[in-house]
Amino acid sequence: MTDATCLDLASLLPAGSALHLQPGDRLCRVNGRPFTGSPEDLAARFGTGPLALGFRRGEIDFTVLAETAALGRWQPAPAPALAEGPRLHPEALRNWEVLAAPDGTYDIQPLPCSSLALLATPLWLLQMRLWGLAAALAAGVALALAVQPWFAAGVYVLAAIHVGRAGAAYLRADRKLRGLMPRAVLAARSEGEVHATWALLEPRARFLFARTAALPEPASA
Repeated sequence: MTDATCLDLASLLPAGSALHLQPGDRLCRVNGRPFTGSPEDLAARFGTGPLALGFRRGEIDFTVLAETAALGRWQPAPAPALAEGPRLHPEALRNWEVLAAPDGTYDIQPLPCSSLALLATPLWLLQMRLWGLAAALAAGVALALAVQPWFAAGVYVLAAIHVGRAGAAYLRADRKLRGLMPRAVLAARSEGEVHATWALLEPRARFLFARTAALPEPASA
C-alpha cells in the first residue's frame, strides 16, 4: 500500500446503479492506468466520451465504460500498489450486460444492442434464441406477402427498426422468464473477456447456453 488515495463508492446514484456497481467498489484505474486523486480529479478527466473505469471488488478487478463521474458518493480510500499496465482505449471497448439467476446460470448481451438486430433481424433473433419474436416476424411478413410484396417489405423494415431499438429490452424480458435478472455491466473488447471476468466475480457461473458434455456410457456387466 502507499500513502496515495483512490476512491471508494460509499453509495450509488442512478448512473452507478445503472452500471450495477455496488457500495464498496474501489476505483483503481482510469483507461487502464492507476488512478489516485479526489472526486474532482476524476470529474476533470471526463470530456466528450466515456472513460474506462477499473474497479476492484474484493480481490477481483473489472472495468466499466462510464459517461460521468457522478456514479455515487465517493470517499477516499488507500490506493493499492498496482502495476502500470497497458492503456485501455474506451473506443475499443463496449459495455456488456450480465443477466444471472441465483443458481449461477447467466447470459450476456452487448450494450447498446448489436447492429445485427437492425441489419439482419431474423439472424439476430435466432442467435439470441428469441424464438417467439422470430416466429412472429416470419408470420407477419408471410401475411403481408399474401397481400402485396411491397407491403411485406414495409412490414419487415418497420419490424427491423423496432427490434433494433428495443432488442435489449426483449432479451431482458425473455431471460427474466428463465429466471435471469440484470446483475452486472462489464466493459470488454470481446465476448470471451466478459465470460472470463464474470467467472471470477461469480465462481458458480454457468453460461445459459453452454454445451454440456455427454455422459459416458455405463460399463457393461
